[in-house]
Amino acid sequence: MLIKTLKTNRPSAYIAFFVTAVVFFVLDLISVREPSLGSDHPLFSSLASFFLQHPIWSSVLLLAISLLMAMGWNNALSERGVFKNVTILPAFFFVILSSVFSFSSSWICLFIMLFVLNKLMLCFQQDRPYGLLFDSGFLIGLATLINPICILFFVLPYVSTALYTTISWRNLLIPVIGLFSPFLFAWAYGFYFDGLPALSNYYFSFLKWTFPSFEYSLALSLWSLLLLLLFFFAIRELIQWLSMKSLRSRKAFFLLFGYSICAFIGIFFVQNSWNHLLFFALPFSVLISNYFIFIHKRWWYESVFILILISTVYLQLAPLFKA
Repeated sequence: MLIKTLKTNRPSAYIAFFVTAVVFFVLDLISVREPSLGSDHPLFSSLASFFLQHPIWSSVLLLAISLLMAMGWNNALSERGVFKNVTILPAFFFVILSSVFSFSSSWICLFIMLFVLNKLMLCFQQDRPYGLLFDSGFLIGLATLINPICILFFVLPYVSTALYTTISWRNLLIPVIGLFSPFLFAWAYGFYFDGLPALSNYYFSFLKWTFPSFEYSLALSLWSLLLLLLFFFAIRELIQWLSMKSLRSRKAFFLLFGYSICAFIGIFFVQNSWNHLLFFALPFSVLISNYFIFIHKRWWYESVFILILISTVYLQLAPLFKA
């Protein structure tokens, strides 16, 4: 019954969304998850230290960011024609998927990447998307200053150029100019405050080949297994319906596929593999929403949805049972 309501944009769907977001916020407070922040960042160490000393504020900020991102992502998908009908499902699944991650720099970077994807999807059928390409490059550069792994997403402007517009030397050069603009400001800051050695040591030593490692538990294994099965079902459903989607919708899914590849490659270059998985929340929320929109067996999608909710709540509360 809940999925049938969430497929629409009725007031009851929005009420269910906000209630769910608040419930997961309360669960985050109960489980007392510490922020996953490093205090060795050459630019944002003082800000990271503040949230490490005041974890309650990180939880409040996490609620605000997750709500803004969920609604912003939902509106972007509707306005860019990814889904034919207006639905709250992408926002709902984004809140569910992201609720298991503690506050980290990946949250801020994901917030920036939402704007990047939105601007790149706006390049559809534009002959001169110069401003959009510059903005996307600038935002990726800004995210890279926060988390150097985001440099891998720099291929996205070129993916969108190949998908949405014509390839020209301007479209190839402008993202590079946008990317290096934040780097120039960071260099000026380091030069003025004698911080260039610290900046170079941090950023050039960040990207190292590391095999992904996770701390497995029963709750995490159940949650991962359920999402993995849902992923294969959703891919199968997408392949069947992809040819029937509009041109703009198909290109958006191809762009999200390129984004997912960049995020997947990044797993092998980060020290905290778990926090990096947050980057998959955006494309995976779209993929799952597409699956639940087109599937017709009501008993099936309601049962799967309840299992997702139960496994997510169990994963959040599992540390309390260990204690």
